[in-house]
Amino acid sequence: MESSEEYLRATKSAVLKLFDGINSYNEIFLKKPIPIFNFSSNLTDSAAILEARRQAYDNWLLENETAIKLLLQAQKEYFAESFAIAALCGSLLQIASMGIQLFSTNEEIAEDLPEILRSVIKPKSKVARFCIGRRVRNVPIGLIIYAGRNQFNHIDEEKLSGVNTTIFNLIASYYDEQDQFFRDLAFDIESRLIINFSTNILGLIGWKSYESYDSDMRSLLIGTSG
Repeated sequence: MESSEEYLRATKSAVLKLFDGINSYNEIFLKKPIPIFNFSSNLTDSAAILEARRQAYDNWLLENETAIKLLLQAQKEYFAESFAIAALCGSLLQIASMGIQLFSTNEEIAEDLPEILRSVIKPKSKVARFCIGRRVRNVPIGLIIYAGRNQFNHIDEEKLSGVNTTIFNLIASYYDEQDQFFRDLAFDIESRLIINFSTNILGLIGWKSYESYDSDMRSLLIGTSG
């Protein structure tokens, strides 16, 4: 394997099959109707508004009883397969991570990265290769792929190494556009409520299709090797 272009070409069929598998599970939801309750009122008395809303909601439940049951059943089916989905997502992160490891030539740590990241990643190190790509929650997606892949491959270990934990803590703790602080349990590595974070990682970086994956991987790798 002499170039990143060759690597992407050689792994394309496997990546396509992984996305086919992931999307086949997601179709469990897509094929089911999603009832949405809406309420509006011209009333001004708060008690009257509450009563009108209650009645409207009760009527909505009756009218959408079948659709609600189908959606709840779809949720059960999806969550029953959640570990299988995460296994496919983890395999995709493995392929992406290997590509970066093999073909990224980055050795520098950007000065505008969070200080806590700069303190745990050394220039010219193996991890420095992953300090590339667009940023999500102020973390380069190369590092998010790195930490997601490592968590997937070391599920049996009680605690990840410092750099992986640091990356997860950064994407789990962020400020929104209104400068409000949030702790996102979908990436809370400390709580141990989630066994495999791979599905959440793919959702965070927006890899919903082969095209989104390929676009990012080309941005990360093309031009970094011969």
